[in-house]
Formats: sequence, C-alpha cells, structure tokens
Amino acid sequence: MPNCNLVVVFAMILFSTSMSIAQVHTVTASNEVALPGASATVEVTLDNEEAARGFSLGLAHAGTILTLTAISSGAEVADSNGGAGPDFEFIDLTAAGGPGGTYAVILSFAPPLDEIAIGTGNQIALFSYTCSAAAAPGSSEALDFSDVLGAPAVITVISVVSGTTSISRVPIQVSGSVSIGTPAPSNLSCSITDPCGGGGLGVGTLNWNNGGSYDSVEVLTGGAVIQTLAGTATTTTTTSGSAGTVGYSVRGVRNLSTSAESNNCNLTYQVTPPPAAPTGVTCVVDQVTGNTSVSWTNPDPVSSVEVTLDGVVVGTLGAGATSTTVTIGGPGSYNICVSGSNVCGDFSADGCCTAVRDNFFIRNDMNQDGSENIGDPVGALNYLFGGGTMACLDAADVNDDGAVDLSDVVYSLNAIFGIPVGGSVPVVPSPNGVCGPDPTSDSVSCVSFNGC
Repeated sequence: MPNCNLVVVFAMILFSTSMSIAQVHTVTASNEVALPGASATVEVTLDNEEAARGFSLGLAHAGTILTLTAISSGAEVADSNGGAGPDFEFIDLTAAGGPGGTYAVILSFAPPLDEIAIGTGNQIALFSYTCSAAAAPGSSEALDFSDVLGAPAVITVISVVSGTTSISRVPIQVSGSVSIGTPAPSNLSCSITDPCGGGGLGVGTLNWNNGGSYDSVEVLTGGAVIQTLAGTATTTTTTSGSAGTVGYSVRGVRNLSTSAESNNCNLTYQVTPPPAAPTGVTCVVDQVTGNTSVSWTNPDPVSSVEVTLDGVVVGTLGAGATSTTVTIGGPGSYNICVSGSNVCGDFSADGCCTAVRDNFFIRNDMNQDGSENIGDPVGALNYLFGGGTMACLDAADVNDDGAVDLSDVVYSLNAIFGIPVGGSVPVVPSPNGVCGPDPTSDSVSCVSFNGC
C-alpha cells in the first residue's frame, strides 16, 4: 500500500506555494497500438518552460480492455541524481477512484537539487498495460489525466522554481490511448502454379495463414493494394502484365484497423521456352517387317514427345520418352522425326533419322531373269572380275554372309547343279524362289529388282 504520510508530505511540498500559471507546461500521454493479449507501454512526456524538480499525476482508463500492470520512471527521472534515480517516488497501480494509476516524484531532497531541464518531450513516466485477449481489433481505450485518483486524490501538477521560490504549475494535459491492432497474416508463400497462363507469363498462387478474424484481406505489391478479398481468404492467384520478378505481401483488415503486412514472397513471371531439339536420333529397320526402332536423347525435360513419319504424326508419347517403334512401308527411304514439348504444349525443333527398307528380291537370281541358272553365277563373276554392274547386291549375296564375293559364286553353282558340300546340297537362304526382304541386317542392299 502507498505510504499515506509520504503522499501528504509530497502534496504539501507541491501545493504550499502559488498555483498561478506564469509559464506553459504540457504533459502528454502517448498513443500506442497493441495486439489482443499483448502488452503496451505508454510514454508520459513533459514539455516544460521552467526547470522541474518534481511532479505528480494520475492517469485513468476505463478498464474495458486494459489492465495497468506497472508504472516506472521515464528516462529523465531515472537519470536524476547521477543515475541513482529520484529521492522520492510514489506509485499506486490500483488507485482509489480507478481503474487508473498515480505517480509522484521529487528528484532531490538535499542540495544540489536536481532538475528536469527546460525542454520538450522529456520522458518522465512509463505506464505499462496488458490488453485483453478478447479485445476486438479496431477498438481503443483512452488514457486521461485525472485529479480524482487516490485517497487523498493525487493532483496533476509540476513543481518548478520561479526565481528562488518553489511553486506548482498546472500543466496542459493531453490524453493518450491504447488501440487494439489487427494481427498480421503469416507464412505467406508464392509459387507459379500455371506456367502457361497469364498471357503466357504464368499464373502464381499465394497462400498464407490468417492471424485472426478479418473483415477483408488485402494483397499488396510495392506497397499498393492490388486485390481485396473476403476476410476468410487464405489463398489467391496472381498474374503480371510483363516478365520479371514481383514481390507480394498480404494484410488483414478488421473494424477499419489494418494489420501489419505479412512476410514478403516473390514470383518470377516469364515465358516458358520450348525445349531443345532431341539429339542422337537413330533408326534401326527390321527389313522383314518394316518395324523401325527409333531412339533419341532429350536435352531438356519434356512433357510429351511427338513422332512423325514423312511429316505425318504417327505417335504422341508421354513425358521423358526416349524410344519408340515406327512401322514403315515397302522398300524405300522414310524420314522419321521426333520433337518434345514443354508444359505449355510448345514443341521443339525436330530431330530426325532416315529409315531405309531395301527392295524385295529373289536371292540367287542375280541377273533378274526370273529363274536361277548358270547365267546368275556368270553375272556375279562379271561383276566381281569383269567390271560389270549389279543392281541388287542382296540377290548376289547367295550365302547371306553380308558380302558379295567368290564364295557366293561357288555357293550358287552348288545350289543350281545340286553339288553336295559336306554331304548335302546347299540351300539358298530366304528369300529363295519368291520375292521378299532380306531377313538379315547387313550393309548389302538392293537398289532395284525387276519383278518384285
């Protein structure tokens, strides 16, 4: 409990001299903002045209949303007497007539008497409050200077020295307040969720957590509000009119009270380029069936692969595909191309290979007269040693070993005249007697063959 005798002594000191006002003095309580359930410290400052040796004051509040928890000396009081603090300090947190608190100070009792120097904004007291957790954002509670707090009541006065006389001045009193702020949203995150939307620059998505109940949520960039959403919103989408990086934040609004902004996040809007063309495209043809194994490498990630045969789409493959099978037609040369697309469906340039299917032929019918006879090995000898030509080397590769040489002439003669080799007559490999493809993949080809 406050020492009543000290209060009386202090009051006698302050009021024993003239109350006439010759100079202007002002005490001001600051205006503060605090979140529900948080604390606030209100600064009481003195503008004094005369040096002050002491003061007393009472600061009242309604008590609806605030609870006074502490009163402490301001910087000018705490620094008095070389930092030792005032010789007399009176604090009452639960003053009669409240809610409210009273505070009184005499800097020095003995010479040299310390003073608060003439000046403005001299901090003389700090009043600390806790805010109700149920306080609604946008609400506030006034802090008014009062002359009825305490028993006996503590009057708001400043003790100054005028000439050689200690007198009290009644200061101008400027009330303060504590306003309940709106909690800020938190955990804002940004991501490009549709790289193909927004005119091709992408569509971003923002997500966040609301710090409390809001009437509305505002989305900002560069300090300017670009979207106003419902108070329950925790996500939104964004676009940009030009390529580049854009920073975003969000804030809540409740009872016209705007919260601080959330953390920032950035989105980079840009055109998604098509991937590079597939490389290393190869074609391996099965001459019998025409089935062509196509393989390639994707330099960049791809969402799909398109395959064309002589300019006609013959297949669309899934993301990352690097091989497929394409069936080509009869003998001839075919152009097989592949290209990859990005997530927006924009395709790369083509990577291509040429698939060649040899002409159908009859093996051992080297002169292409429709039968196998001695004229065929003679034609082969003419090709090998006489400077003759051979339109279908596959037909002359009688033993199907991937080369045309003297062994094919011998093989042809043995087959035509039924000469056993190793106890049996050699059989001409397919295609024998009828037109067909070469079943063996080798470097020997057939440019043309009459009748097939």
